[in-house]
Amino acid sequence: MSDRDSAAEAVTLEELKQHLRVEHDADDDLIQSFGLAAAEYAEHICARQIVRRDDPMAVCDSISDVPAGIKTWIKLYVTDLYERRSLTEGGEFKIRNYDHLLDRWIIYSRSDPNE
Repeated sequence: MSDRDSAAEAVTLEELKQHLRVEHDADDDLIQSFGLAAAEYAEHICARQIVRRDDPMAVCDSISDVPAGIKTWIKLYVTDLYERRSLTEGGEFKIRNYDHLLDRWIIYSRSDPNE
């Protein structure tokens, strides 16, 4: 299974489009790439995989078990990316009010330094 298959599908394209209220197919590739980016970023923040590929500390074993908080964070992050896709320069830094949805799954240190 590739990273794209397990990470991006933590939230399906259909779920993302429904959340974004997008009914056309013109942006499907873009939305799907934003979904992958959001899932990869969530994994980076949490310091572990969302869906287990090779990480013994992954959040869950299958796509159907992804917690609602992680799915919601991905949807909201994709919304930010989609709605601001035309911005080419950074603006002022703002903390997103949904970032704490991932707190529960963040690993701050691992017992084995080789992991």
